[in-house]
Amino acid sequence: MIISKKKAVAVSLAGLIAAPGWAQSNIQLYGVADAYVKYGKWMGDDTAGVDDGGINGSRIGFQGEEDLGNGLKAVFVLEEGVNIDTGKSSGMSNADDYYNGGSQTFTRQAYVGLKGSFGQVALGRQYAPGYFVDPYDALIAMVPSPQDWLSLLGNLTITPNSPARWNNSITYNGTFQTLTVNAIYSAGNRESDSGRNLNGTRVDYTDDDKYGLALRYDNGPLKIGAIYHGIKYSKQNVGDGFAGGDKTQKEWFLGASYDFGIATLAGSYQQGRDILGIDGMDVNLWQIGVVVPIGPGTIRLAYAGEKIDRAQDFIDHEAKPKSFTIAYTQDLSKRTTLYLGYTKIDYDNLTWKEALNLGQTDSSFNGHADASKVGDTDLFFVGMSHTF
Repeated sequence: MIISKKKAVAVSLAGLIAAPGWAQSNIQLYGVADAYVKYGKWMGDDTAGVDDGGINGSRIGFQGEEDLGNGLKAVFVLEEGVNIDTGKSSGMSNADDYYNGGSQTFTRQAYVGLKGSFGQVALGRQYAPGYFVDPYDALIAMVPSPQDWLSLLGNLTITPNSPARWNNSITYNGTFQTLTVNAIYSAGNRESDSGRNLNGTRVDYTDDDKYGLALRYDNGPLKIGAIYHGIKYSKQNVGDGFAGGDKTQKEWFLGASYDFGIATLAGSYQQGRDILGIDGMDVNLWQIGVVVPIGPGTIRLAYAGEKIDRAQDFIDHEAKPKSFTIAYTQDLSKRTTLYLGYTKIDYDNLTWKEALNLGQTDSSFNGHADASKVGDTDLFFVGMSHTF
């Protein structure tokens, strides 16, 4: 079985020098090295070369726990993303870069917490519940997954990508037999407006909270998940160069999968309302796929469609992009997987200006006229993922 994008196999770090503070600790080093070769077109333009993280985002991390007695443990995780094609760090969105200066260290996760029979409570930069959609995706949230592509295009935070990693957050995660509960509250990126003014007006930068909740049922071949996210916006974000209104972006997701033995059927439906805080900017996204074991490997197919509603001065007309992916994966060992496939994205009638407004690209950078239509993405890829 393929290692999930969210579950790197942790291996104990040998040779740690004994110290009193570590006497009852279990500290582990773990990571993923994943790279693939791509060839074809990206948004109509030729592209080729090596890229990072086809199945699993490359990373290196430390995690540990200490037994505090009476079933209580202290836990921590420090995890840094790595772009294996360049060797640079990864995992932090542009907004995070803007709001939080300094080096990009442990940008995937960084938290400390307590766990016991009640579950786990943790503090720090953590995954929102919407990051974990892979159980309901035939492409297990691979980078070429249609749900992965289109959720990013629509600025949804229920996505297996950086928008579902939240700073300054407190989380609760608990599993009770077949039911799992995930909850998060994030205080946002900026919690003080001291000394900050925009165009002569005092700016309230404390109103950027986020919250999320998920309920998951996992019983044998059947998996069902329901997820909700809320992301607060204020109009001042526009003045900082980040598009946004003053509404709360509201999202919900329902996904399921069932293993019939000869094949697994998976699918999901999600909605986003008032995207980026813009009144009336709504997004609907659905996807369906099938997983079929064949010989030593697995065939994975998925198709998704999205509707992005018109929003004045942002999206001039309704767009209905679509995406299809077929992939083959084969485990060479418990830790090494080969994969290859093809993915296509049809952006419907989306223009380069609208793509820029959605945060996808800058048309002036690649020489496209704002009013011209975005070309299709047609990519072939082959790569390898190794966990340690």
